[in-house]
Amino acid sequence: MLFTIKKKIIIAVIPALNEEKTIENVLINTKKYVDKIILVDDGSTDNTAKISEQYANVIRHSKNQGYGKSINDGFELAKKKGADIILTLDGDGQHLAEDILLFTDMLEKDLADIVVGKRPYQARLMEYIFANYGKKRGISDPLCGMKAYKTKVYDDVGFFENFTSIGTQLTFTAFKKGYRIKEIPIQLRKREDTPRFGRKIKANLKLLVAYLKLINHLNKINKKKLK
Repeated sequence: MLFTIKKKIIIAVIPALNEEKTIENVLINTKKYVDKIILVDDGSTDNTAKISEQYANVIRHSKNQGYGKSINDGFELAKKKGADIILTLDGDGQHLAEDILLFTDMLEKDLADIVVGKRPYQARLMEYIFANYGKKRGISDPLCGMKAYKTKVYDDVGFFENFTSIGTQLTFTAFKKGYRIKEIPIQLRKREDTPRFGRKIKANLKLLVAYLKLINHLNKINKKKLK
């Protein structure tokens, strides 16, 4: 009797805000490596959603709700569509689609439960502080937007993030729960326009608030374990 191995369903979740200049190329290239794409348009005022409709399932937010809410909504839909692996990447064209195989291959071979991209550089002061905290836990670039997760991790934790952690809460909570997390160095194209989180002082303040909330959250988990 022959047994066939069920192919893992891989779904990419891409949050986007006013990315009409780059989003079509991102979706065309991503489509080569995944089964489905979910584009979460977070209140764009340009043609991001309209362009994306021919390549992806599009979730539209009538107003900007932030990165965490966007990814949460994308994960929820990906789960409903039967995803075994959920991959996140940005819509600004900085991430190279060909790197996707490095992530999904590691999860399909059961070498990790979460794979985190490691960028060649960090752009802001708070990114270095986040990285320093993460290094002690084997996650040296927690703010990298390119990550891949087994859906079972998301099911267990129950959310991507329930406060604004800039995409780090699920990863660090999973680490606390004993899931295997691996890093992969990735390539990065330079973004020419304004980053999603803003520039310099504004961006660092956002990251500082997220960092403090994350530390508070992880400390609460530690206290529960001690009880």
